Amino acid sequence: MSLRVRLLVVFLLSILSGLGSVVYWVLDELEPRYQEAQEDILVDFSEFAATWIGEQAVQVDANGNVQIDTGLLAKTFSTIKTRPLNARIYDLVKTDVDIRLYVTDAGGTVIFDSEGQQDLGKDYSQWRDVYLTLRGQYGARSSDDDMGDPTSERLYIASPLLHQGDIIGVVAIGKPTRNINRFIAHLSTNLVYTSVAIALATLLVGLLITFWITRPMHRLEAYALGVSQGKRVALPPLGNNEVGRVGDALESMRVALEGKSYVADYVQSLTHELKSPIAGIRGAAELLQEPMTDEQRNRFLNNIIEQGSRMQSLIERLLDLAAIEYQNTLNDARYFAATDLMDNVCCGLEYYARQHQVMLDKQCEEGLNIYGDFALLSDALGNLVKNAIEFAPANSSVIIRAEQTDESIGIEVLDSGPGVPAFAEEKLTQRFYCLPKPDGTKGSGLGLSFVHEIMQLHGGELSYRRQTEVEPNVTEFRLGLPSEYQSEQRDIRS
Repeated sequence: MSLRVRLLVVFLLSILSGLGSVVYWVLDELEPRYQEAQEDILVDFSEFAATWIGEQAVQVDANGNVQIDTGLLAKTFSTIKTRPLNARIYDLVKTDVDIRLYVTDAGGTVIFDSEGQQDLGKDYSQWRDVYLTLRGQYGARSSDDDMGDPTSERLYIASPLLHQGDIIGVVAIGKPTRNINRFIAHLSTNLVYTSVAIALATLLVGLLITFWITRPMHRLEAYALGVSQGKRVALPPLGNNEVGRVGDALESMRVALEGKSYVADYVQSLTHELKSPIAGIRGAAELLQEPMTDEQRNRFLNNIIEQGSRMQSLIERLLDLAAIEYQNTLNDARYFAATDLMDNVCCGLEYYARQHQVMLDKQCEEGLNIYGDFALLSDALGNLVKNAIEFAPANSSVIIRAEQTDESIGIEVLDSGPGVPAFAEEKLTQRFYCLPKPDGTKGSGLGLSFVHEIMQLHGGELSYRRQTEVEPNVTEFRLGLPSEYQSEQRDIRS
């Protein structure tokens, strides 16, 4: 499992477990909290009712017996039932009063019931609300009006009827819990939907945070992979953090290791290539110490000059190649017309082509633009055109053609020369590998390596193919550049 997935899983599990615990706790607390609120109101109502009845409906007859007159209560509740009611409590429309009030005497027998006559005379002394209240305690109970029907549950709160400090009866107020349950169900649904929305938002935030945290790591991974594959990739921006400091350390280590390997490789290659001209110069110099004719002396002196020029050209080429190989980004990239590039190269090689009796034929799509380093691409195209001139038969043409496809912009150099043998195709871009020219001479073997490095720097490629379906056969070298570039400078090899 990747670090990004692990971070996302840990983040989501932490947030969702915390959110789930809160939601579970809230749902579990909803019903008792709502019931507490309803019970608090019923306590006030029952105390008010008990006080009112004690003041208005308690009478003492001539024999000193205390009596509770329930006629006023019956009249009041009959009037309440006829009063129009249309109260909108948020989503609840209330059209009737669902309060139940009953009164018992000191023995717990029901002497008044707002619900009708069916419970009059019944013994409620064992009901919890009545039982506790008659004993001077707080009396409350919750029970179903219809046994087995949980939707008929009603909460009762009782208060004592007092006369001169003595309990002469009980007043109990009951209210159904169905509206509370409706409120709880509505709130629970909203809470669940809100929790799902929060969970989805948390998932999105988790993805963004995970991407933000792990993006530098993935960049560093791609950088390390490119280095391990031998690519010269630039260190990507990693930020001023732990990952950035690790990246800087890896870059320093890469530069140090590559520097040692690079120097050793170049010293070995340069030593090998310089052996032949140095041996030629030394042999000619030793022969010049012996008596010889002026013609022989001039021949050996020309050989020394030729070998010296070859060494100078080799060193200059190596320096140019080393500079390109060490470069990781384009330093002077811009948009320019493909025709400008082709004109610049052909103008510089026009005399050279005329010497080889070769014509240069430019073909380019109208309005084709290229993004890159003009000087470097001129050098790359110039190398290919010069090679084509050298290998093309006399009185033939070298075609320089630019065209755009969906995937790339291609600059092709075509000639009808002998082409590259099959065994040499894979070695074309190796340093110091070259094939004999038609006149028997050999180049430095660095030209195509130089072109290859320039194309790598531009995020493109150098390709070769031999067209055998036409007569005469055609040799084609192609510079392939990505067709889309960002205008800002960036590491094109990463």
